[in-house]
Amino acid sequence: MSINLNDNNRGGTFCLSKAGLTIGSTASQIAIAAPNGAGVDYCIKGVLYHKADAATAAITAAAAQAPSTTCLYVVCLNSGGTVSSVKGREVLNSALAAGTDVLEWPEVDEDVCPIGAVKVALDATAGGFTAGTTNFSAANVTDTYYDLFTIPSAPLTA
Repeated sequence: MSINLNDNNRGGTFCLSKAGLTIGSTASQIAIAAPNGAGVDYCIKGVLYHKADAATAAITAAAAQAPSTTCLYVVCLNSGGTVSSVKGREVLNSALAAGTDVLEWPEVDEDVCPIGAVKVALDATAGGFTAGTTNFSAANVTDTYYDLFTIPSAPLTA
């Protein structure tokens, strides 16, 4: 579980600048394209780190996401600047639309800082989404990027 300032008044894990996440130069990966052009500043357990912009950064492989679902993938950095991601729980698109389910933010390890997230919504077309393999620009994928300070306290409802 990530430590943030709500949990402990010492240390703290949070992102200090917008990561500017987007599709990477390799479409199955992400890019860090901070609006300041200088990369991302972030903090893990009270220690500051920096990650330069990257045209392509591999996200962590995860089980395939099924068609007609939406899922959150939280993008993290460790103290060495290595990118990883954590897949959340898949939710049926119909349940999101009806308001009977929400997208919960997945838990991240305490040794990484969440810098952003990608929401992947798949249509009913055959074929799922496999993180690190499927292109974010695929015809059946709708991707939405979020820059994070830390994991939000409330789930997404759409």
